[in-house]
Amino acid sequence: MTRNRQGAFTLSELIVSIAVLVGLVLLVSRLFNSVTAVTTLRQKRMDAESQIRPLFGRMAVDFAQMIKRPDVDYFLKAPGNTQSGNDQIGFFGVVPGYYPSTGSRSPVSVVAYRINSIAASPNFRKLERMAKGLLWNGVSGGQAPILFAPIPLASPSSLPTAPATPTPAFPTAGNSDPDSDYELIGPYVFRFEYYYVLRNGLLSAQPWDDSMGHTSVNGLQDASAIAVCIAIIDPKSRVLISNDQLATLTQRLIDFPDSSPSTHPGDLLNRWQTDLDATTEVPRSVVSSVRIYERYFYLLPQS
Repeated sequence: MTRNRQGAFTLSELIVSIAVLVGLVLLVSRLFNSVTAVTTLRQKRMDAESQIRPLFGRMAVDFAQMIKRPDVDYFLKAPGNTQSGNDQIGFFGVVPGYYPSTGSRSPVSVVAYRINSIAASPNFRKLERMAKGLLWNGVSGGQAPILFAPIPLASPSSLPTAPATPTPAFPTAGNSDPDSDYELIGPYVFRFEYYYVLRNGLLSAQPWDDSMGHTSVNGLQDASAIAVCIAIIDPKSRVLISNDQLATLTQRLIDFPDSSPSTHPGDLLNRWQTDLDATTEVPRSVVSSVRIYERYFYLLPQS
């Protein structure tokens, strides 16, 4: 009588097979998690940079078309107008803006940048840009025309000939009040800082060169460029933190200059990165998603 022999795996072979299968599954899952993390990080970076390119492009046009004349006022950061935290800047520029519905349009607008600080606003803690199109002088008594010296742009004024108690022509170019001509330009930009590159090569928190004996009367004559530093958080990370936590991140990023300012380009960004790395009040995953950028915008010679 012949017995039929049936092939089968032994218990040890099954255990080895299961162990190999488990190892492969773990390897594939780790690889998948790594690919997902890299893809997510890259997507966050792309989301941030998708805002940076058009924002810096718009700033480049605005600063290049800034009207630089000794009789034209600016709202600038300077010793008489120190700005703690987020900065604000306002100036006249030859760029289109939002014009009144009637009147003869001029090529000049009031341009301003600020981080919205109105808690009730949908743009709270976001970067806004104002472009208020102006009419030619004398066209209409009810609409704001082009206004140069001795009427200041905003308060405080940099004009030496302005009245002792000036009434600014466009106060919202230098404060946080609502203005319909402000539009959202950086939805995830929460920190805005700028300083000046002087013609002698030094970096400064004031736009004039003391070594030349110059004062605010010179306006931007001594500045060859305005350096802008911004911090941006991607939309996916923004929803993970509160406004208070975002305020904490903002406070972490120091003003220019700090207690020991440097004249080397990029030092402010290095300090910002150091401050971010030391932040513990905000989830680490959120802090690591913050992107910081710096760019120089060179100015045309004063006319």
